[in-house]
Amino acid sequence: MSDHRKQLTRPAAVEKDEYAVEMIQGWIADRGLACSLNLGHWHHNSKLDERHAWGVMLADLAREIALQLEGVTEQDPSESLKMIIEAMLSELGNDGSSNTEQELTPG
Repeated sequence: MSDHRKQLTRPAAVEKDEYAVEMIQGWIADRGLACSLNLGHWHHNSKLDERHAWGVMLADLAREIALQLEGVTEQDPSESLKMIIEAMLSELGNDGSSNTEQELTPG
């Protein structure tokens, strides 16, 4: 069994870009999401609507997850993205206390 608490490495692009900005850190803890967010970055540094910018970032993140999953699961990224979006829409339609957290928690 692999160590579920492994440290993630920074992407190479972050090391090369002097303007790279960390926007989110996330964990599964106490059977739910625990995260740190860099809220206000777009609000204070651009004319972008912060809400819209986060929506774009979440879409980019969903696409990146689908692409990287292919290397782990050998599943088609477009099918993975479809499933990710369906799960997001389902979660956004309820109070967030579904049993999915139990499935996501390593044990």
